[in-house]
Amino acid sequence: MSTVSVIIPAYNQGHYLEQAIRTVLAQSYCDYEIVVVDDGSTDNTAEVAHGFASDTRVRYVHQKNGGLSAARNTGIRHATGSFLTYLDSDDLFLPDKLRLLLSAFEERPELGFVAGQSILIDEMGQSLGEVFDRGLPEDTAQLLLGNPLHVGSVLLRREWQERAGFFDESLRSYEDWDMWLRLARAGCPMGWVPQPVSLYRFHRAQMTRIGKQMTTATFAVLEKTYRDPNLPENWRAMRSQAYSRAYLRAAAQAYNAQVFDQAAPHMSEAVRLDPELCADGGDRLARLVAGWANYAKTQEPLSFLQGIYDHLPAELSILRRRRRQDLAREAMQLAFAAQRQGNCVAARAAVWWALRHQPQWLVNRGALSILAGSCLSTVRSYFPRRLWSEEPTK
Repeated sequence: MSTVSVIIPAYNQGHYLEQAIRTVLAQSYCDYEIVVVDDGSTDNTAEVAHGFASDTRVRYVHQKNGGLSAARNTGIRHATGSFLTYLDSDDLFLPDKLRLLLSAFEERPELGFVAGQSILIDEMGQSLGEVFDRGLPEDTAQLLLGNPLHVGSVLLRREWQERAGFFDESLRSYEDWDMWLRLARAGCPMGWVPQPVSLYRFHRAQMTRIGKQMTTATFAVLEKTYRDPNLPENWRAMRSQAYSRAYLRAAAQAYNAQVFDQAAPHMSEAVRLDPELCADGGDRLARLVAGWANYAKTQEPLSFLQGIYDHLPAELSILRRRRRQDLAREAMQLAFAAQRQGNCVAARAAVWWALRHQPQWLVNRGALSILAGSCLSTVRSYFPRRLWSEEPTK
């Protein structure tokens, strides 16, 4: 019996699959098996998987297309390991993933589930500068507020999967969040490793479609959870807050897709369910909104933020009054970030954007430094390089 079964569901992503498998074969911990579940692919997925036929650790299973949850469940049924982990075919493991997570089980044998951090990458495998590093809450009821984990960053004892059941095949997204919630309600002890263990590939081109799908799934998971007659009382007490967070995520998705007639009502409902969002002059809500602009899914953060402030529901006048201040502050945050990355053009553009909304930033030393640096670069571009590099003539 293999200690760890790595389940890789694959559907029409043969161009990523080989690299995914190789990141498992490159693990520093070697007692594992790989179960590749081809979910009715029509591309070269089968050919790629069969390319590993000589390695007895890699098994290939084909099924009719049934969706991600169905493919994972098929993998579970074929797995022989006492631990289970999941790797979507376009994602990657870091070399020490299995070793790090198994070490946590060795240190705390009572654990049934361990998760680590995950680094977000783009289609080409380049880091997007965002890390899933929030960790697991001490009170597992806090998981109702959203999914803090990437599915590729977890390791689960097989016995706890059997207690919680299979992935819900009716869900098209957030089936992993639903699983974590069921494990928590079943009493599964959970642990956290504060180190990156996986790479999560983010596909910008799919965000509009996936955004709608994720919004639907968010509410489906909560409705399913709150239908449980045995739901602990402290979980029931969080209902309004959980749904408020869900409406906020729905608003963010709708604003990102510029579907403003849906976004504003979602914001209204979020605030109705959790009036504390507007406490302290709206600071809490403003911070959440600013955070949306920094997500990897947001391609033009300043335009995105302006779209939000221009399409707020009528009752959020407390946020509307902060419009110029908040937009300027976020622009300066982006300017400083661009300067640290050496992107002078983006830094300068962000400073001018901030000044248009709040001219007071002109007296900020950081803003002046960015503008002065960009002016110097412009001057240099008008003269031959040798004038800046040669020693002065004596």
